[in-house]
Amino acid sequence: MNDRVLTFGAVGDISLSRECGHDVQAHGTGWPFEMLLPVFEEAQLLFGNMESVVLPPGYPEDAIDPKALVSAFDGTGALAEAGFDIVNLAQNHILDGGWKGMFHTRDRIEALGVATAGVGRTQREARRMRVVEAAGMRVGFLCYGEDSNYTLGTAGPCHGWYVLEDVLADVSAGAGQVDALVVSVHADLEFLPTPSPARRDAFRRIASAGATVVLGHHPHVPQGMEWIDGRLIAYSLGNCFFEAHTSAYMKDNGPHTAHSFVLLAEIAGGRVRSFRRVPFEIPPPPNQRPVPLEGSAAGGLLEYFDELDRQVASDETVRANWRAKALAMLEIYLAKARGMEAEEVLEDLLGRLVLVAENRAWVEEVFEEVRSRWSRRAQRVDPWHRPHYVLERERGGVPGARG
Repeated sequence: MNDRVLTFGAVGDISLSRECGHDVQAHGTGWPFEMLLPVFEEAQLLFGNMESVVLPPGYPEDAIDPKALVSAFDGTGALAEAGFDIVNLAQNHILDGGWKGMFHTRDRIEALGVATAGVGRTQREARRMRVVEAAGMRVGFLCYGEDSNYTLGTAGPCHGWYVLEDVLADVSAGAGQVDALVVSVHADLEFLPTPSPARRDAFRRIASAGATVVLGHHPHVPQGMEWIDGRLIAYSLGNCFFEAHTSAYMKDNGPHTAHSFVLLAEIAGGRVRSFRRVPFEIPPPPNQRPVPLEGSAAGGLLEYFDELDRQVASDETVRANWRAKALAMLEIYLAKARGMEAEEVLEDLLGRLVLVAENRAWVEEVFEEVRSRWSRRAQRVDPWHRPHYVLERERGGVPGARG
C-alpha cells in the first residue's frame, strides 16, 4: 500500500448554464471560483459535480427545453482555471441536450485536461473506473446517477445507473487496483437535510465494500457526514456554483441552497485520516458565486453542519424526514393526476411512479404509511358496521357498484 498522503478536495453542484453561464460569459472563466481559489489550492486532487450541459454547435435554439440546464456558450474553461482534476457527469440533467450534448460536454472538458467519469454509450463504459494520479497516488473514481424523471430508464447512452448491487461489485473489483477509491452518487429527492434511509444504508455498505470516500449529489443542500473506520461519507455536497437566488426553484427552497462547503480530506493508506469543511455561501447577484465565510458567519454554518451530522446518525430523524417528504411528493403527483385522461396516466404518470427509481423510492415509503394506517384501522372492530364504515360515511361513500 502506498504510504504517501494526499489532500483530496471536493465540492458539489456546478452549473455553467442560465444565469451562471451568463455570468461566466460576462466576467470570464476565472470569475466563478475566484474567491475559493485559496481553498482549492490546498487540494492536490480536486473533484466537482458538473450539473449542466454544453450544447454542440448547430443545436436548434427553438428545441431547447426551458427546464434544461444547458448552454450554447462553452464555459467549461472555468473548471480548468479553478484547478479541477476530475468532474462527475453522472447526473439527472446530463441528457438535457440529448446524448450528443452529453458527449460534447465530456469532450470539451476532457480537451481542457480535466478528467470526467460516469457516462458512456453502454453501461459498461459509463460504469468504468476512471483513475487519476496525484501526489504519487492512484485514485479511482466510480460515478453513478439514479434513474430519474429526466432519464426514464433510457436504453440509449446515459450515465451509469445507480443500482446498489452493481456499485458494490464495481467497488469490490476496483478497490484493489488503486491507492484510494472515490464513489460519487447522484440520487434521492431534493432539499432534504438528511438522506433517505435506503441511501444512508447503501452509502454505508459502499464504504464498507472498499470505497475510501463516498460523495452524494442532487439534494442541492448540504447534508451530514459520517466517518466510519477511516471511510468518509458526505451524503450531499449541496450547491457550489449554482443559481441559488436567480432560480425561483432554488430560492424558494433556501436558505441552504446558498450554503455549503469545500471538503478537504487527508488520505493515507487507503483511509481518510482527517477532514475539514470550509464553509461558503452564494450571495445574491451581482456576486452569485461561492464566497468563503469567516468569523461568526463561518462558525454558525459549521455548527449547522455539526447538527446535520447528528441528524444523519439518528434513525428516527432520517425516517421522519423521509416520510414527510414522501407524503409531500404524493400531494404533488395527485395534483398532476387531476384532469389527466386515463391514456395519459397509463402512458406516462404510472410508469414514472412505479418504474423510475427516483419516484419508486418515495412511493414505497408512501405504501409504508398506508400499511401503518391500515393496520391501525384493522384493530378497530365495530359490532354494528362493516370495517371503515364511519370513514366511508364521512367522505361521502366509496365509489363502486351497489348491490
